[in-house]
Amino acid sequence: MDERRIVQLQSLNVATVSAKTVNGQRGFTIIELLVSIAIIGVLIALLLPAVQASREAARRSQCLNNLRQMGVAFHNYHATYNQFPPVYVAVRNHILDNSLGIKGTKDDPNIHTYGEFLLPYMDQGPLYNQIDFVSPYFAPIDLTSVGLQNYTANNQRVAATPLSAFICPSTPRTSNPFSFTWNIQAVPVNCQYGANDYGPSCGISGQGFLLNLVQPLPPLPVNGVMSNNILNNGIANITDGTSQTALMWEIAGRPDVWSFGRRQPGAQMKGGGWDDVWNAENWFAGSGTDGCAINCTNTTNTGAYSFHTGGVNFLLCDGAARFLSENTSATVFVNLVNYNSGTVIGDF
Repeated sequence: MDERRIVQLQSLNVATVSAKTVNGQRGFTIIELLVSIAIIGVLIALLLPAVQASREAARRSQCLNNLRQMGVAFHNYHATYNQFPPVYVAVRNHILDNSLGIKGTKDDPNIHTYGEFLLPYMDQGPLYNQIDFVSPYFAPIDLTSVGLQNYTANNQRVAATPLSAFICPSTPRTSNPFSFTWNIQAVPVNCQYGANDYGPSCGISGQGFLLNLVQPLPPLPVNGVMSNNILNNGIANITDGTSQTALMWEIAGRPDVWSFGRRQPGAQMKGGGWDDVWNAENWFAGSGTDGCAINCTNTTNTGAYSFHTGGVNFLLCDGAARFLSENTSATVFVNLVNYNSGTVIGDF
């Protein structure tokens, strides 16, 4: 057989040779490869929601653990002082906002919050020791133009410290720490804050529509355990029982404004810091004509808010952390906040 014939035979067998691997086994065709890729894609699509659900379950568990740790801190503070920490301290007369503090003979803007008072019981003693308690948490600030003092201590470096115990890992953030400005008269209070996704149970206010759904309608306002209206509140005052009374709730995502899982572009609001008086002034009234109280919006005095599907985490006065469904009735919600309603809630 001549050389040219050998070359022709080799050319005829190219397809057969190329369809085999080195060990003689048949390889994938293009169609088979595409089908395999499609099957893998379908499997990934099926597995991805399960993986995401597993991750969210872990985040929700961490959020519950944060509240449990805060519950331990609250009880350790109570064991030391025989009361829960004051939600914040401030005295108003005619200069401070009329919603701040307690009424007195003069204005005292030396404001400090429960977040600071809990620090030594949350393994944050060194941070607590940096606070100058004769100056407000938002110092340095010069308030002499409104007849108050010039505070020169730098407490903002403490307030601006991010603390993981106050952060729900499910919450999306644009920044932490963040800046927010409010006013004392015409003086801007520009403060840096470490984020806080939880708020104290101060009570139910008479604003909004939540109380329209509660039967029987209680006298207004309904004070919670952490109400600034009630001084020296402790376990002995909780006549409904510590396992039936709320201490903290999720109110997540501030300073960004969220409604039904969507961030409102460009909108911001106060109350997003762990050392923020507007977080400590945390009342609920419900939002909308249906009195929605859970996972509707995180705006001021409207309700509890989280990024967990179906409800929010909250802390009871006995230190237990629980998940509360967003379908919980307004009556149960109010009775959880009201610590001496005389109502037994039962299993919720």
